[in-house]
Amino acid sequence: MTEFTHLRERLPAILKALAVGIPAGFLFDRLHTPIPWMIGPMVAIATFNLMGVRLYSVPYGRQMGQVILGSAVSLYFTPTVVAELAANLPAIAAATVSVFLVGGLGALTLSRASGVDGKSTFFASIPGGAMAMAVLAERYGAQVVPVAVAHSLRVSIVVILIPVALTYGGFPLEAAAYRPDVPLDYSILAPWLAFGFVLGEVSDRFRLQNGYLLAPIFFGAALTASGIQLSAVAHWLTDFAQLMFGLILGARYERAFFARYRLFIPFALLNSLFIVIASVAAAVVLAWAFHLPIATMILATSPGGLAEMTITAQALQISVPLVVAFHLFRVVVVNMGTQYIYACAARVFGGRTGR
Repeated sequence: MTEFTHLRERLPAILKALAVGIPAGFLFDRLHTPIPWMIGPMVAIATFNLMGVRLYSVPYGRQMGQVILGSAVSLYFTPTVVAELAANLPAIAAATVSVFLVGGLGALTLSRASGVDGKSTFFASIPGGAMAMAVLAERYGAQVVPVAVAHSLRVSIVVILIPVALTYGGFPLEAAAYRPDVPLDYSILAPWLAFGFVLGEVSDRFRLQNGYLLAPIFFGAALTASGIQLSAVAHWLTDFAQLMFGLILGARYERAFFARYRLFIPFALLNSLFIVIASVAAAVVLAWAFHLPIATMILATSPGGLAEMTITAQALQISVPLVVAFHLFRVVVVNMGTQYIYACAARVFGGRTGR
């Protein structure tokens, strides 16, 4: 089946997803919920899929959303902000260590409660990207399905709970020390977004994870730090990026898939809640130890995806560069060091991770 034929067959379900997701985003926006154009479509699409109405996300939706988000975030990286990031490297390293400790504890509890082997629960609990962790799980002989289920549920819970908790939970949301004050110029923005997509495509060809997000951030940050002024990103474009992420997260909830592994879902939900609560506790400790705003540290240690946490920070205006740096450092460590972390965990816990 050609890619065009595949797209043509899915087109009605894609259009239905947009017909459901756009009103849901508008409704959540009218209700003044945080990141409404991601949470609303995600909840709506997931609900329809679990009811048996199969809906699909827009082709290249994640890539388009990531390029838009990366372009918006790159404007934060002025020389002053970059210097501040360098000063916070100890906090970034400590937060990364805490995230892996929390994930390790979550793996132990999930393995004992669900009966799934420790190797699989390890990759299910380590907060890397769902796709990256599924690939690593398969490489090391773990069960891929529990890993995919656990990551989908955890990212969804994080995307819903963390922004709502930060918005309505009484946490002090200190104004960001720096917000880009750059004029919107479509004559600059349009070619810049097109170039960002090219950068993302090149990064993807080299198999760099999150390349469509990170390449525009790095390249745009280098220009911003050098004093070259880019264009602001229109608000409707960041809403569009949220919509794309929401459709993708919701489309992961395939009824047949979740029905087949329904016995594992309660354990995965409890594990996700445990990891989120433990991450918040770690954030409180790190905020106290490094004298950083607690809201920043909650986002920095949240076990969600890089794109999802970045757009949450950008939407709530919470220390965007610092949150990006925390999660970027975590992603690098996950991709480069997970096999070594797994080997160490297997030795420390006496082989339980390989049960």
